[in-house]
Amino acid sequence: MTRTLKTAGIGEGHVDEMVSALLKSTNPSIGVYARADGVQLRLAAKAPTEDEAQRLIEPVEREMREILGAFVWGADDETMEFAIGRLLSEKGLSLATMESCTGGLLANVITNVPGSSGYFRGGFVSYTAEMKIELGADEDVISTHGVISVETAQAMARAVRERLRADIGVGITGVAGPDEQDGKPPGTVHIAVDAGLSEPQALSYQFAQSREAVKRRAVTTALGLLRRALLDWEGAVPR
Repeated sequence: MTRTLKTAGIGEGHVDEMVSALLKSTNPSIGVYARADGVQLRLAAKAPTEDEAQRLIEPVEREMREILGAFVWGADDETMEFAIGRLLSEKGLSLATMESCTGGLLANVITNVPGSSGYFRGGFVSYTAEMKIELGADEDVISTHGVISVETAQAMARAVRERLRADIGVGITGVAGPDEQDGKPPGTVHIAVDAGLSEPQALSYQFAQSREAVKRRAVTTALGLLRRALLDWEGAVPR
């Protein structure tokens, strides 16, 4: 019998270090693996019956969750978008998105979750600078920093949050490839989450992958940043 715990926001080496004492276990055995949506820990137990195997796994999983805390976002077949949907629902928050290089993939993934209409206000695919500005992104920011910039991603997140009256906005801009754009190499991606609190959280990445892979990695990274913002929501003071 196996059980997989999924983590985000922490590297494989750090996970190894944190759970090093548990890795000595032989039944269940524990494997640590880096995946596209984070580092996963796989517990595998052998026993004559399923109930006995479950009893072997349960105390180790419990201790592992205590050690890793909020880094654990799900288990087994659970997806990041499902985990985020649960957080949004629990906190009574709404979400909106504005994307360029991902072409609506983030909105697609979010709406793959049943019941997402309860928290997802909607999303825009703003594939040009003109459309970003028309939808409310600050024209001066785009003129000063360029379309492919972390500042523009922040402006997009803020604009869509305000335009769709959502609690949280996500902005993604970048170059999916295969050619460079505005002097920026393929795989350059900037992501921002604006929760209307302090300065929007942002990440910048360089994904050396195919066009489709860059889009998927960007969405996975955006979901991770969104989860971090949701975990930080408690006690924050709105702007």
